[in-house]
Amino acid sequence: MDKDAYINKLENEIVQLKKRIEELERLLGMNSKNSSNPPSSNPPGMPAELPRRRRKKRGARNGHQPHLKSLLPQEFVKSHIHLKAKVCTCGSTNLKETDQEPLRHQCVDIPPIVPHVTEYIQHISECKDCGAFVYQPLPDEVKRKHFGPGVLSIVGILTGDLNTSKRKALAMMNEVFSVPMSLGGLSNCEAQLTDVLEQPYNKVAEHVREQDIGHADETGWPRGNRQKGWLWVLCCGTAAFFMIHANRSRQAARKLIGGFAGKLVSDRYNSYKFYTLIRQICWAHLKRDFKAISEARGVIGKIGLKLYSLAGKILKLRKRVRDGTLQWKTFQRRMPELQKRVESLLRSGAHFDGKLGGKCRDILEHEKYLWTFVQDQRVEPTNNAAERVVRQAVLWRKGSFGTQSERGARYVERILTVCATCRLQGQSTIEYLREACRCHLNGIPVPSLIKTTGSLVKSA
Repeated sequence: MDKDAYINKLENEIVQLKKRIEELERLLGMNSKNSSNPPSSNPPGMPAELPRRRRKKRGARNGHQPHLKSLLPQEFVKSHIHLKAKVCTCGSTNLKETDQEPLRHQCVDIPPIVPHVTEYIQHISECKDCGAFVYQPLPDEVKRKHFGPGVLSIVGILTGDLNTSKRKALAMMNEVFSVPMSLGGLSNCEAQLTDVLEQPYNKVAEHVREQDIGHADETGWPRGNRQKGWLWVLCCGTAAFFMIHANRSRQAARKLIGGFAGKLVSDRYNSYKFYTLIRQICWAHLKRDFKAISEARGVIGKIGLKLYSLAGKILKLRKRVRDGTLQWKTFQRRMPELQKRVESLLRSGAHFDGKLGGKCRDILEHEKYLWTFVQDQRVEPTNNAAERVVRQAVLWRKGSFGTQSERGARYVERILTVCATCRLQGQSTIEYLREACRCHLNGIPVPSLIKTTGSLVKSA
């Protein structure tokens, strides 16, 4: 090989190595601020983001509205202790009673909890004719239960709403509520709750799919020790339902979406590409993508910096609309210019090779789904609604490492659906679980999770 050819070979190798170094530096610099990685994956040395403006001093402000502890109603008061003054502050003992309202102070305590036990005694009789021993069978509603609605609802709250581990939930039942129970008994309670919540779960799924606007998201959910799985969620403003599936595929997304025909808010994951109706791509994800592009060197980095700044400006304007400090028509008048600038920058970035240029090209493929929130005020530009709902499941997964059986997967789907829907509708989760268990044990239809006052209004 002659000298010039050898030099050209080395120069090509240097160019390739530089590209490889840039790619490795990009991967090494990925964190929760410039990618979809969760904050828990941030490296230990990552500095905290400093606030742009000075934070307010902690504590109450002068002249703030007082938040005083309100007295409980008299039906909660079990005893009264009357205190009467005997000596005035001046030292005089010559006091007389007045008509002024007395001062009240309440001390709240919880006595040791004693469970309510109902014992069914089946007396054995002997038949005088044949000599057989007979006894009265248990009623049908009693055969189906060993624990009552109160115990089942507390188990559901502990394991499904408070993310308590099985052994800690068992300790609570044994030590706090004085209910003797084993780990197997706790698991059987969860299985019974799974049957109780089957019909309400299906009703919530139907309700969410009938809405005009829906938010979809997914997160990892291990199935067993070695099997991967995914927890999917579809929610609206009044309800949310969960689904555990083996795959993060288009087939799973189709099963989640079902007959939904409204406006779908999601990220750019390929599984949602089958949905050809109106969509809205999450701008929180786009902003993190623009942040990643802005950290590159050269022209592509400058393009990313401008895109990141425009994304912040757009989200700030939309927030002002939500807060009521900017009129909707004014927002719509300001957006076309910002839309043109974003699309122009994305087209400029799409000409570059590499993953960052590919990211711009991928965003442009979803161009018609970028601006739905500009035409419809009910559509949010971000998918925060679904991410807030799925947060409880993420915390549960981190402490339990998923589920070990199909029965456990069904329990997770249904109890998360109940907890999230009750929270969205302002219902008491434990009161609903108690009433649902009572109806199921007595052979009565379980009440619906969806509040229906008159006609159900479609929610955003």
